[in-house]
Amino acid sequence: MSQLDVAIIGGGISGLSALHYLRQKNAGLNIRLFESDSRPGGTIGTDFIDGYSFDHGPNGFLDREPLTLQLCDELGLTDQLERANENASKRFILRKGKLREVPMSPPKFLSSDILSLKGKLRVMMEPLSSSLGDTEDESLYDFAKRHMGIEAADYLIQPMVSGIFGGLAERLSLKSCFPIMAEMEKEYGSLFKAMIKKSNKAKTEGKKSGGPGGPGGRLTSVRGGLYGIIERFVELYSDFIQLDTPVKSISREDDAYLIHVENSQTIKTKHIIIATPSYITAEITKQLSESLSESLSKIDYAPIAVVCQGYQKSNIKHSLDGFGFLVPKKENLRILGSIWTSSIFAERTPKDCVQFRSMVGGDGDHESIQLSDADILSTVESDLDAIIGIKAPPEITSIYRWKNGIPQYKVGHSEVMKQIEAELGKFENIYISGNAYYGIGLNDCVKQSYAIAHKFTK
Repeated sequence: MSQLDVAIIGGGISGLSALHYLRQKNAGLNIRLFESDSRPGGTIGTDFIDGYSFDHGPNGFLDREPLTLQLCDELGLTDQLERANENASKRFILRKGKLREVPMSPPKFLSSDILSLKGKLRVMMEPLSSSLGDTEDESLYDFAKRHMGIEAADYLIQPMVSGIFGGLAERLSLKSCFPIMAEMEKEYGSLFKAMIKKSNKAKTEGKKSGGPGGPGGRLTSVRGGLYGIIERFVELYSDFIQLDTPVKSISREDDAYLIHVENSQTIKTKHIIIATPSYITAEITKQLSESLSESLSKIDYAPIAVVCQGYQKSNIKHSLDGFGFLVPKKENLRILGSIWTSSIFAERTPKDCVQFRSMVGGDGDHESIQLSDADILSTVESDLDAIIGIKAPPEITSIYRWKNGIPQYKVGHSEVMKQIEAELGKFENIYISGNAYYGIGLNDCVKQSYAIAHKFTK
């Protein structure tokens, strides 16, 4: 029986980051990372096909988190990072079949046609909006409706939520999805008042102020595709990574843990970091703690199909001067939105071509993941044609299906996390990390793994 100081289960960004930080902190630790798949990375992946670069899942991270930028520097990737083109800052929302630019300043908001005059007047009354919600954990939709009215909730907040979480605003928790926004309301009452005070404070300190959801940032990737960061981890730590090794369960033996893998191998370890999706973590920990497993199982996921397509630029009627667009639920389309990748990052297509990354599914459409490739393509192409005008079929298409794509921080998520934390507290030297708990972004995963690694003593 092999014996380790630390076992990491899961080779996505969370597990790989934990491996990196532990190796940095104490190179003498006997560490091994176990990944069930034949390649690491989880939902992060990049395909290179006929001059196109297609990201399977996440296509970048916001450069607002210093820890992630520091990680990239430690990996030797700083000179390979690529920020989104500043010229692609325009974002659009579909309303009544027409793309309307999201206004990013008060003057643009007043002249925008994204809301009716009545809807805009209601938003402007936000400082006079109702007081704190009646419940301890309020949905994003109810929060938006209280502060900005139903129209803004439907055409500004709901599409933003589906674009980030693939979820429904009426189901997702404000304080779990956007904790900074919840704190701002508690402290200032009005979001407008909070933003003004934060902006004035930032100016006094010579800093830039972010929005109510947190500090700003530009989408950042690795040149060619986000999988470049995973490849760099593998280059540095291949000796510590064991692929094709699904973990079946964990049990306790005295002051150590036993990891049971599918090939009947058993590994003994003092510490465990579990960095798998929460539903897999629930299965792995069932033998260790039924209560922990049950709590982990309460976290739902939304299915997402990412449809990457390449077209001749001359075959697209609409200007692609922007980041892409989102579709409100009220527009009754299956497509959630589309990102204009070729407008955001360079060298992701052959010359005179464009690339779209369209999303289908989400928590409001679990059936879409069961559609055939032909039906998904037909849906996406029909919707895109109606929205931006397409004169010919795509040159190339790749579909990436994620049955359990994005964790859903539903109302009550914070209570679920308290249950998980309480159950984990009954054990020593076992930790969980990943996007199902305290933030769904790459930055959040890196921060969690950093915090865990720095609990270990040298």
